[in-house]
Amino acid sequence: MSKVFVVVNPASGHYHPDSVGAAIERAAAAGGRDLEFHEISAGDSVADIVRAAARRGFDMFVAVGGDGTISGVVDGLNGSRMPIAIVPAGTGNLLARGLGVPLDLVEAAGLIAGEHATRTIDAMRVGTRVFVLNIGVGISSATVRDTSSADKRRFGRAAYVGTGLRELLGFRPCRFTVTVDGRTTRVRATEITVANCDFIGDIPWPWAPDILLDDGKLDVCLVLVPTAGESIRSGLRVMRYRRKPVPNVRWLRARRSVKIEANRVLPVQGDGDLIGETPVDVTVLPQAVRVIVPRR
Repeated sequence: MSKVFVVVNPASGHYHPDSVGAAIERAAAAGGRDLEFHEISAGDSVADIVRAAARRGFDMFVAVGGDGTISGVVDGLNGSRMPIAIVPAGTGNLLARGLGVPLDLVEAAGLIAGEHATRTIDAMRVGTRVFVLNIGVGISSATVRDTSSADKRRFGRAAYVGTGLRELLGFRPCRFTVTVDGRTTRVRATEITVANCDFIGDIPWPWAPDILLDDGKLDVCLVLVPTAGESIRSGLRVMRYRRKPVPNVRWLRARRSVKIEANRVLPVQGDGDLIGETPVDVTVLPQAVRVIVPRR
């Protein structure tokens, strides 16, 4: 009998203990799998919990929560090639959207022992931690910092939208030095994002190149300080999902590393959680994570 370790974040905005727990247990029983649940508490290191469980010989790990919970599981399994199943119970669920994992919690749980495929995706390392979605500095990190857990539970993704609009109106542009694979670019900008996933909120990035989770590269978005006209045009394209270039946005592609420096200290977010301050060094980790996905 294979052993499955389930990491549960009960504070996730859309976690329903009875229905999700029962669905996972049914799926595991159908596939002859032995389950162990672990509910994380405030202050827990998900990565440390997962590392300790991995040493005990589990065959699969399940992350029940948001993108931050999934990121912690990925970090804990770094280098192990152990498969991860996602039960998306968070606010944004960007990785689940990018991989086509059902957003219905019961359907997602059914993949654990039901018909599924395994996809190997890239990741990125900052210091000793591993992330799978994005690293952001500027408006995105200020939004993560200033959006409360209570607002996320109450308003869902709309909580980020409200905070983001306030940050957009009050954010002072910075002078950034961005070094990609050893080549340096200096810009005056409001946001620098290192992206591995083609989703922002619940739609694909409207003005991005093709961002693939498994191409061995990261895409670096530089949002330059726009004119008033550029801001209006950019906003209209986003709302209408017009996949066209935006004048005040530049894209760079990283195959090895990215370094972001700013002329003042700014918070840094990784996969939706605050992870430190500038400067920040990001290392590309090609084909680093195995994720269970629906069979196409």
